[in-house]
Amino acid sequence: MTRRCFFCESLKEASGEPVLLSPEVSHHVWRVLRHRHHDVVELRDGQGRKARARIRGYRQGRVALDILQVSRELREETSTALLIPWARSDRMDLVVRQAVELGVHELWFFEAEHSQYTVPEAQKARRLERYQKIAQEALCQCGGMWLPTMHAEDSLEDVWVRLEERPRDKSGELRLLACETGPRETLLSLRDRYPVMQRIVAAVGPEGGWTDHERHAFQARGFVPVSLGKHVLRFETACTVVLAAVEVLWKQAFHQEARNGARMETP
Repeated sequence: MTRRCFFCESLKEASGEPVLLSPEVSHHVWRVLRHRHHDVVELRDGQGRKARARIRGYRQGRVALDILQVSRELREETSTALLIPWARSDRMDLVVRQAVELGVHELWFFEAEHSQYTVPEAQKARRLERYQKIAQEALCQCGGMWLPTMHAEDSLEDVWVRLEERPRDKSGELRLLACETGPRETLLSLRDRYPVMQRIVAAVGPEGGWTDHERHAFQARGFVPVSLGKHVLRFETACTVVLAAVEVLWKQAFHQEARNGARMETP
C-alpha cells in the first residue's frame, strides 16, 4: 500500500498559500513513491496537528501542497520521559523509533559509568539531528501526533541538574529505575499503589548495568527500583518493555477509567 502520511514542519490553515515539504521528504514523495499532482496525502507536524493536503506540484526539489483541512489533538494526560545512556548507533536508532511509537514525551541521553559507547561533544548535535529524522519517520508510520523532545547531557549528574530545574509535583510523578539485581518492585504493584500519575520518568541502564553509586543516586532522588521480568533483557528490549508497560498500566488504564467515569455521569 502506498504511504500517504508525511512530515511537514509548518502546517497552516487553508489560506491559498501552499506549504513546502523538505527536500528529503519531497524526494521520497515524488521520486520514490511517485505521487503526482492532485494526489491527496496526510501531513503531520509533530506538534499535535495533522492535515489533509493536495499536491500542487514539484519545483526545484520541493513538493508544494494546498492544505484542505487541519485538525489538532491535545497531548496525553500522562507524560513519559525515558532516561537512557548512549549505546551503539543501530541500537539507539531502534530505541528512538520504538519510543516514538509508544508515545514517549522526552528522551534524555547521557553517559553512564558502565557505558560501552560514548558520543564526543562535537558529534552530539549531529546525532540528535539523526534521531529527529528517525522520530519524524516513526511518527508518520505509527499515526502519532507528537514528537518527543530530546536532550543530550554529558553525564548523569547533568541529568539531575536539568530534572531538578523543573517544578515537580511529587504526588503526581512516578520515577522508575529498571534494575537487574537487588530489591525491586513489580510494575503491577506500583500500578496498584499509584493508579493515576501525571508524569512517569523511567531510567534504563547500559549493557553493563548500573553501578552501586548510580543506583544509590537514583534512589536518593526518588527513583523506585523495578523488575522488568525474570529474564535479563538487552538494552533496547528493556527500553521497549518499560515504555509498553507504562502505556498499558498507566496511560490506557487512565483513559479507560476516564471513559467509565464519563458513562457513570451520563443521566
